Amino acid sequence: MDVTFSDEQRDLRLMVRELLSREAGEGPASTIWKRLSGELGLTGITVPEEHGGAGASSIELGIVLAELGRALTPVPFLQTAVAATALAESGAALAAEVLPAIAAGELVAGLATPGPAAGYPSATRTADGLVLRGTLENVVDGPYLGLLLTPAVVEGATVLAAVRTAASGVTSTTLPTLDRSRPQARIVLDGAAAVELGDAAAASRADDLLLTAVAVESAGAARYCLNTTVEYLGTRVQFGRPVGTFQAVQHRCADLAVLVEAATSTAWYAMWAAGLAAGTGSGSAAVSAPLAKAYCADTFRTVAGEMIQLHGGIGFTWEHPAHRYFKRATSTDLLFGGRAWVRSLVARRAGLAGPARRGSRGATY
Repeated sequence: MDVTFSDEQRDLRLMVRELLSREAGEGPASTIWKRLSGELGLTGITVPEEHGGAGASSIELGIVLAELGRALTPVPFLQTAVAATALAESGAALAAEVLPAIAAGELVAGLATPGPAAGYPSATRTADGLVLRGTLENVVDGPYLGLLLTPAVVEGATVLAAVRTAASGVTSTTLPTLDRSRPQARIVLDGAAAVELGDAAAASRADDLLLTAVAVESAGAARYCLNTTVEYLGTRVQFGRPVGTFQAVQHRCADLAVLVEAATSTAWYAMWAAGLAAGTGSGSAAVSAPLAKAYCADTFRTVAGEMIQLHGGIGFTWEHPAHRYFKRATSTDLLFGGRAWVRSLVARRAGLAGPARRGSRGATY
């Protein structure tokens, strides 16, 4: 396993970082989204070349996600990239239809949040495909989605399904959120026509891709919080000395640095394993994905909280960006299954806990 970036990968990181430092905007109508998709083609980074994408690996995807997390860029890239990867791997006819639009940034796609909250939608098979019924809570970037991927339960088995949000039988309601840079929606499916993309393994694979992407994004954001805090402590003077020269402050920063390094290693291993799983059927992603999400989200929240404390009075103000990172960290910790559920998933998949209990709609606990 080579843990170093190539020259091309370092150039990609620098290019994305420079773009994010210059541009601003929110959502798929923003200038930054148009540049990410149209100018750089990053929304199709994992889309095969025959469908208009770059055909890059999971590592290149992780580089972009880490930079977006570092800048807290409010665009639906994470969801779109995960959905595009799942569609490309499905080999379904729908994939060839929608992937060019996703790669061009013209279609925003996403995956319904995994977890046991309300269970997966129920599905029935018809001559034309699937019909879905159920409610999906806290769908990240839900107000932007044109195509929604979701696990569903049909005839007692879990499948991965895709439904267009503009179709009949789909109702999306924007929800109030703590983190305003990452909107959420409640999506009700009431007889919505859907396309079956794969079986239970495909549904689990899509969930793992989402958890891994969130882990890498969180690790990138946590590193930014640490670096920004250390830089501030080197310039803030108290009692005639930079605050960063006080031993107690140095010890706190050292502890945070250990957490960030561990989170970074965990996230990148999970992303590497996710790339292997697509090509070789490696099973390590089944454990590394939820483990990385749980650890990296927890680290992000810890470092973001310390960022506020170590910035002193300015860290508590609305003008300083520290509160934005803490809100994103808190939201991330609660989303995508939540801390307790994700850790129980790690235990089950690692063989450290008994079999999961299945709810009335197919959710596992």
